[in-house]
Amino acid sequence: MNPTPEKPEISIVVTNWNGAAFLEECVSTLWASGEACGRPFELIVVDDVSSDGSPEMVELRFPRVRLLRNEKNMGFARTSNRGAEAARGRILVMMNNDMRVPEAFVRLLVAPFYEERSADETLFCVGAKTVDWHDGKPNHLCMRAAWRRGAIGQDWSDPPERCVTTYAQGGSAAFDRALYLRLNGFDPLFHPTYWDDYDTCYRAMKSGWTVLYEPLAVCDHLGKATLKRQASWNRIQRIVERNRLWFNWLNLGDPLLWCRHLAAIPWIYGRDLATGKGFNGVVGFVWALGGIPRVLRERWRRRRDDPPPVRSDRDLMGLSRQVAGTRE
Repeated sequence: MNPTPEKPEISIVVTNWNGAAFLEECVSTLWASGEACGRPFELIVVDDVSSDGSPEMVELRFPRVRLLRNEKNMGFARTSNRGAEAARGRILVMMNNDMRVPEAFVRLLVAPFYEERSADETLFCVGAKTVDWHDGKPNHLCMRAAWRRGAIGQDWSDPPERCVTTYAQGGSAAFDRALYLRLNGFDPLFHPTYWDDYDTCYRAMKSGWTVLYEPLAVCDHLGKATLKRQASWNRIQRIVERNRLWFNWLNLGDPLLWCRHLAAIPWIYGRDLATGKGFNGVVGFVWALGGIPRVLRERWRRRRDDPPPVRSDRDLMGLSRQVAGTRE
């Protein structure tokens, strides 16, 4: 199969920032997997102003890869979206730079986009199963919406077969490019990362589109390899908590669930402090409060621009319990 054709069907997009330690293996295995897929594809690396020589390595070692360089550091979401906008395939395979894939990975991940679907089903995304790069332990499995810590959260399962889910990991998933751009991709509000991919999938599910989990598409994930270079563990936990709250404040539409969420906040953080779970959740909450004006602006923009919702928050969490038997 001739890669980088004039009209590729599949665009593999890798975001990179200072990934010299693992980018070469990521790109080489993705290239081999793209060729084995048997369909026209292109591979794009979008570099976010790396200083470790990784974009130069791509130019030298992979001359057929399309290398895009940001003029200034834009973060994960904007860098991913730039790759999606530049892509020419109807299917986007979005990958982190710390992934290593087997030969069959791309074929298995995109297969649902080539299958016949009912007229009322619109496939938005197919998420992969990721395991730890070193020991093979599960990293990201089938993640579904569930009510956790007084908010929309997540519950996981490890089904052996393809199934409907709520969330996909944005660094190892295939998207319908037109629908991805219809939602403006990943939201930069969640910079530097975390919950941006879940947010996009949740909005897609609310719009009536479908997100699938494909456990046969497995790849190795180093995990937080880029962010660990930028932030301490405590800072990462605070960012995760801040973004979890922003996800809810952007997406919650049920008045009763809003009341439950607001009522739970003092109890949740009071319990964390009383039981010695640490101060990170409280700091993340304070950071989230500081972003309320931005959240409100984005919530209004989505209400104006996004497709009208056809599923409610309760629908999505009800689907999770029905399919996976998640805990209350």
